Amino acid sequence: MIRIFLLLFLASNLNAQTMLNGLMQNFNFTKKMDGTYARNNLKLSDIQGSPFLDEEFSPAKLYTNDGAVYENIPMRYNAYSDELEFQKEKDNYNIDPKSVVKRLELGGMIFCCMKYDDGGKSKEGYFEVLTQGKATLLVKYSIKFLEKEEVKAFADPKPARFEEAQKEHYFSMEGAAPQLIISKKNLLQLLEAHKSEMESYISKNKLSVRSDDDLTKIVVHYNSL
Repeated sequence: MIRIFLLLFLASNLNAQTMLNGLMQNFNFTKKMDGTYARNNLKLSDIQGSPFLDEEFSPAKLYTNDGAVYENIPMRYNAYSDELEFQKEKDNYNIDPKSVVKRLELGGMIFCCMKYDDGGKSKEGYFEVLTQGKATLLVKYSIKFLEKEEVKAFADPKPARFEEAQKEHYFSMEGAAPQLIISKKNLLQLLEAHKSEMESYISKNKLSVRSDDDLTKIVVHYNSL
């Protein structure tokens, strides 16, 4: 029994290495250097908090836009820089360009890469997919970096730090560029094809446009119409 387990374990590791080698050969990613943050050139170890949704690398399944699938790739998501990182032999690499990624399954979450409008600027970024159909509900994560604050009267000094992850909800209709969900009124405009039905459904069920679960119910219901 132990021998069988060891054989399966070795086979799994070998398969993961094969996948990693294939990923590296196909896209020629370069090694990620130890980045610095803000004006003080601080290293990650000098900063309180974390830029990652989860610091640990977890086995992921990556679907690329050229139709390839890579399984058991150790990956994590940097919400500060909006980058996906993977690990090979203790070295870290960024997925670059982002357009390589069609779909990523990581730690029970599903991510995709889409172009979107950010304050009038066109960007390409990663979104978590909450539910998908003719209408898709997405989450955009962000983590802010705050520089060290010097000692002030009646206040303790604060170290350089990453704030906790914040998220914004986006709506995409049939693969179109994601639209930020600002309010109930704004969402109903996005659901214009069934606006009256959706307004009644949201009011009757007392659903909030700030809740993952409630928004998921709204979009799932819309997709059923």
